[in-house]
Amino acid sequence: MKKKKADLEISLFPFLSILACVIGILTLMITAIVIAQIDPEAVNEKIETALEDDEEFQKKIEERKKELDALRREIEAIKKDPFKKIDPKKKDQLKQEITSVIAQIKKAKEEEKQGKVIQGDLVKMKADLAKLMKDLDQAEEEWELMKDPEKFATMVVKQSGSGAGGDLEPTFIECNEKGIRVYEKDGKHFDVPVAQIAGHVKLKTIVQKVAKEAPFRTWRSAQGSKIDARFVKRDGSKITLKDKKGKEIVLTAIQLAPGSRNIVRKYEEARKAKRPDPEARYIIFLLRTKGFNAWNRTVQVCNSLGCRYGQLPLDGEGEIDLSLFLGS
Repeated sequence: MKKKKADLEISLFPFLSILACVIGILTLMITAIVIAQIDPEAVNEKIETALEDDEEFQKKIEERKKELDALRREIEAIKKDPFKKIDPKKKDQLKQEITSVIAQIKKAKEEEKQGKVIQGDLVKMKADLAKLMKDLDQAEEEWELMKDPEKFATMVVKQSGSGAGGDLEPTFIECNEKGIRVYEKDGKHFDVPVAQIAGHVKLKTIVQKVAKEAPFRTWRSAQGSKIDARFVKRDGSKITLKDKKGKEIVLTAIQLAPGSRNIVRKYEEARKAKRPDPEARYIIFLLRTKGFNAWNRTVQVCNSLGCRYGQLPLDGEGEIDLSLFLGS
């Protein structure tokens, strides 16, 4: 039987592997021999030579050496004499700096003191100026009075000659250039600047009270006594009123004063003509020549609170006398 051709071929793998190992060993041997022949001192010498050739590097080394030497000397000097006095030059320089700082502080204090004096003078000047302005205003008023005395005459507000105003119980508000003056029932008054009218609490309280008490009025008896009540009805000779607590009061016509009986007739006439009941309590504006702005703002307050009002123009700038405006 013949052998196959593949059985007669020779394999080279063992030979190549041995050859690779031999080459590796030889390489290691050559490297070891070369390293053994190198002189370390020669290498260091070469490095030093290269560094010496670098001038910039040498300069830096010299500078560092000098700094170290100076530092060493300074340390040694301190160790030998730790209580050594300060250099006179440095001491003089330090004294000059201290003197300069003290002078600056002193100057600042003087300026501050002078500023306080100036501020005090300024306050005094403002006070003097305010007094002068007040005197000037007074002088102008006196001058105006001299030019037109009638313009500043006292104006008396009174009931109309027909008696139509005799049943009214108004709250008077004077409107002028600066604001309003509200006259209260007790004869006192208070002022409200224009800018504060819209939000003035006391003013709003009075307006609300007037609006709420509009149906009420002061009724007088034949004997002179008074009662605060609203008219309800008249049935023959009997007149029914109701006070603020809701209590009904029945009176005869003869028990009332003549003025109050006239008011009853006005109620009857208004109801017969189907008109609203007459109201006694509302606001009357006393309108000065330059008081339109104040009047306009106060009217807005009245409208917002549902309060009735009227106005009476004043031709003059004098005082207002309300002493004659009394109910019947």
